[in-house]
Amino acid sequence: MAEFLDTFDVERSSLLAALRQVEEVWSRFQERRGLEVEGAEESDSLIASELALVRRDLESTEFTVGIFGLIKRGKSTLINGLIGREVSSMHVTPETAVPVYVSYGESPAAVVHFADGTVKHVAVEDVHAYSSQKANPNNEQGVTFVEQQVPVGFLRNGTRLIDTPGLDDAEADEVYTERTLQELDVVDAGVVLFLSPPTVGATELGFLEKVVARDLKKTFLVCNMYPQHFHDPETRTAVLDYVGARIVEASKKANRSGEVRVYPVCALEAWNARQTDDIDLWKRSGADRLLRDIENYLADSAGQQVLSDAADRIVKATEMARAEVQVRQQLLSDPQQLQTFRHQLDRNIVDLERRFDDAVSLALTEVAPLKMRIRGLVLQPFSRAKKELETLETLEEIDLFASRFRRQLEVAGELASRQFGEGFAHLVERLQLQLQERFQSVMTDLAPNLPQVRLSASALLVTPDQMQQMAAAQRRSEQTSRTSAVIGGVSGGGAAFVAAGALLGPIGLLGGALVGWKLASAVHGQRSLENARATIAKRLDEIAATLLSDVDAQVGSAVETVRGAVERRRRAFAHDLYAQFEVVQSISEQPQALESYRRDAERFVEAFESCGERARQAVTPPSRAVAVTA
Repeated sequence: MAEFLDTFDVERSSLLAALRQVEEVWSRFQERRGLEVEGAEESDSLIASELALVRRDLESTEFTVGIFGLIKRGKSTLINGLIGREVSSMHVTPETAVPVYVSYGESPAAVVHFADGTVKHVAVEDVHAYSSQKANPNNEQGVTFVEQQVPVGFLRNGTRLIDTPGLDDAEADEVYTERTLQELDVVDAGVVLFLSPPTVGATELGFLEKVVARDLKKTFLVCNMYPQHFHDPETRTAVLDYVGARIVEASKKANRSGEVRVYPVCALEAWNARQTDDIDLWKRSGADRLLRDIENYLADSAGQQVLSDAADRIVKATEMARAEVQVRQQLLSDPQQLQTFRHQLDRNIVDLERRFDDAVSLALTEVAPLKMRIRGLVLQPFSRAKKELETLETLEEIDLFASRFRRQLEVAGELASRQFGEGFAHLVERLQLQLQERFQSVMTDLAPNLPQVRLSASALLVTPDQMQQMAAAQRRSEQTSRTSAVIGGVSGGGAAFVAAGALLGPIGLLGGALVGWKLASAVHGQRSLENARATIAKRLDEIAATLLSDVDAQVGSAVETVRGAVERRRRAFAHDLYAQFEVVQSISEQPQALESYRRDAERFVEAFESCGERARQAVTPPSRAVAVTA
């Protein structure tokens, strides 16, 4: 992905340079450093804190590429081929028991995350003891996910690959499909792998059709073939024609028009080519074309979206800064009225505090019903499981029940996380608009016709402590692991929102790990069906209680984050304005310099306008057409 790295890095560097210019101009405008909090990661200035959030989000950008498919389709082999290193098991038996995240590291390293919150650093060659079905059947060890770091160039920019567990028993088909569709919604790009020939079964075709109907924009359909079939033109064409026709038909039924592309790939040859540095074999394997198209999609779609959003936030910050300069201009225009303006500001700030409290209280009343709905989603699988438990007649059926329930709970948990994230984000967006209106009313009383006051959603989802914690975690990640990027779901995208605490943590992964951990011992060693049932029923209650406690704690933390962030923004806003009065008061005592300060204010207005224009120009529109999407 060298091209993707080059194009994205160049534009991001240009945007960071534009951001740095805004920060420098804002710093000069302050004229005194009283607004800065020594030793803090976030400024007491509302505008400086907005700029800090943009910088954090730009510098911590990550792109997640998920690999999906039923078991024994070659997912791990394909990942190893794309990366050029063996990071996932590739045995004939079903291997991946838990999600494996592959990210960049200066040297190979691995970290195992457990349901009890502990982590374990292990040698890369020992990862299979925690991630494989053979060594960790039904996830008996309670592993939530495994991270591996490798010194691979295209990953250093924050691109992560995820090898997801594959399922193949008939009763898990619906669960697997739902889980995959959920994950496809949050990854930046999804590679959906199927194997043919000998054949693509009806179940797998149905799964592919649902994928197409859901979202084809960021989905790469990959037909993995054995070498003898891959290099047989007749067989290869027949397979692609058959599968392609079914997928096109499904896309039409879903009212999706355009090009549908299926990538023929020989994952085994791609891996062999990587091991032997055989460039010709690498290109013949089909993996080269797949990798380039994924790269171009990330650059043209996900990457451009990140850059465009950041540019927009920088422009809005410059508008806010320009508004503060205009407030200073208004105060400088008639220093004799300074005290009158000050009294008006005092009244407005008191009213602002009351209005903020009312807005926050009203907004957060919606959290309680949202939390109850999320708790209900988490509990649904437990109600079904207890009923099903009573119908089981053998210990073997109970063993299968435990495996199936783990997957069902993972899906329910991830759905709960997503629904809370969407609901909470909607709540915060409405609150954000209300706060902007209240800020605007205070500013307009001081200086009419000002640019609109803007807040980013992140501003209400991050506390200073979280900023410092994330900065520390980012520094640690350079030597250890990148845990902060994966806390939002099985393969959570939108890292900025996730890291900010807007989403619940990995409820699904936690639930699945708890099931494997707690139910394995309940089943093993039991000779009596009744005892096994009773023990499992008790363990189900324990798991449900743990998950609900986790949900309640995380919802409470999200609420307190918003309360704290709103209060901090209100104080920062007031601090900025009062500082303006202090500066103008000092200026008014120097009548001979008054005109010079007025000209300075005019230059600052022009400077911030120039900064905004530079930020706009730093992001160029996509230059390549994406042929992968429909």
